[in-house]
Amino acid sequence: MKYICIYHANLNYAYLTPDRYEFVIREAYEMTLDTMATHFPDVKFVFEASGYTIEQIALRTPDVLAKLRTAIEEGRCEFMGSPHAHPMLPNFPEEDGLWSLNFAVETYEKYLGMRPVSFWNPECGWRNYIPRQVAAAGYKNLLGDFEAYSRSLGPDGKPNRPEIYEAEKTDDEAFYSFGFKYDLPGSERAIHFPFSNIHDAPQGSDLRSFLRTDRIAQYGVRYFMGMPGYSHEEYMNLIRTYSEQPEGEEEGALIIFADDAEYIGTNGWFRLKYENKPDNTFERVDGAQQMLIDLIDGCKKMGEFCTYDEACRNIKPLNELLAFDDDSAWHGAKASIWAGTPMARLLRPWQDLVRAKLNDPACDLDDESKRRAWFHLTNSYNSDGQWPPTLPDAPHIIHPFNYGYNFENLLMAEAIVGGVDRSKLTTCPIETMNEILTLQQDLILKKAEQLLTSGTDEEKTKAAKAKGLIEHSRNIESIKQASDKILYPADYTIRADAMVEARRLVGGVLIEKVPTSLKQEDE
Repeated sequence: MKYICIYHANLNYAYLTPDRYEFVIREAYEMTLDTMATHFPDVKFVFEASGYTIEQIALRTPDVLAKLRTAIEEGRCEFMGSPHAHPMLPNFPEEDGLWSLNFAVETYEKYLGMRPVSFWNPECGWRNYIPRQVAAAGYKNLLGDFEAYSRSLGPDGKPNRPEIYEAEKTDDEAFYSFGFKYDLPGSERAIHFPFSNIHDAPQGSDLRSFLRTDRIAQYGVRYFMGMPGYSHEEYMNLIRTYSEQPEGEEEGALIIFADDAEYIGTNGWFRLKYENKPDNTFERVDGAQQMLIDLIDGCKKMGEFCTYDEACRNIKPLNELLAFDDDSAWHGAKASIWAGTPMARLLRPWQDLVRAKLNDPACDLDDESKRRAWFHLTNSYNSDGQWPPTLPDAPHIIHPFNYGYNFENLLMAEAIVGGVDRSKLTTCPIETMNEILTLQQDLILKKAEQLLTSGTDEEKTKAAKAKGLIEHSRNIESIKQASDKILYPADYTIRADAMVEARRLVGGVLIEKVPTSLKQEDE
């Protein structure tokens, strides 16, 4: 069995602010590149990054960019591409996504001196035009998600994999739902061999896809985070289990890691998601390098590594059709969940007005101005600037910096096209802000009242301050007096920051309780 390791680097990550960019680049990306070069110079791997991420690496840490270029030029690393600012491609028109793909390719040519042939589709979100976008941007290979495939219907309306579909398909609107209720055999061919027959792929494109699976990739994330029950030994046992091939079958491959590169070296979002610690994101993880060494070394004892392109091109493809439901995504989610967050619903009508003006036949902008407008408009689609959803059982908030990135890019696009008629907007920034903040504000106030009644003197002092900050965060008089239909980042930041400080003062509140098992949710 051949093995594939894909490190997905994304500095457009929710809750990751520019003051932490170099830290993450050094602790995660550079550490990984150094480890592979020093300990495994004969091992091939895949490094993927958005155009934005590559640009930031080039500007902030040119020495790390040089290390990446060296790995690519020496043939040890396949660089995999993605859209420029990590948008969810299914949630926007086909033309818009193609602009973002092409902007990223231009960035790769500028800083890496090459054009990648393999494509990382953010969150594996699907719409029937995704293969056309990917092929039009010059890519030959497209990453896919096994769980999305096995829980989807084919073009004939029948499940691709009836036995898995029956066990795992759900209509729950969760933004991750692992729940692996089907006991997938280790010899599963759809995670060992590429697909060359991709539904909706342009005729003559020869587009190919090799599938990752959360059954392994998510295990890898939890292994690097040191989650109880996800040891090196168990990880190797899992990889060994899914390396099974019947006697006489041609050698296949297996993706052992295809997830956020930030989880190798830093804790990314892990403490927030699994330990209810929203203030502990992107911190250093001690021992991460040794864990990476142990993983690669363990797999080397079972087989050799290859690149994603080699797996797609050198391994005989399956005859089966690869098809996905429109609106599907990885982690058992739907792409439209990213389009349904409060910030996404607030920004979309404004984005539509800018796009309409760009596409108006009467638009007299020169080509370069149009190009700049498209660049900033599609940057405003960044998924993490509108993420995560705010739900009763998961009252997350969008980080002010990430929202500000989208807002500033959209404002720039509007300025380039000469403005739009905002009176056409029916959005309400106050409603959006209340939708995002109120759930946590209520939880914080409830805890503050409890502390004022039964806490220590110090706790009571902090609780009183927290109550005052919540009152401040709920003061919207200045926004009421404005006639704008848009939410300015400063208005949101002031109130979000006040609420976060209040949350710290009361010692935190339960934001989300996430199952730790990758198996059936109730286990």
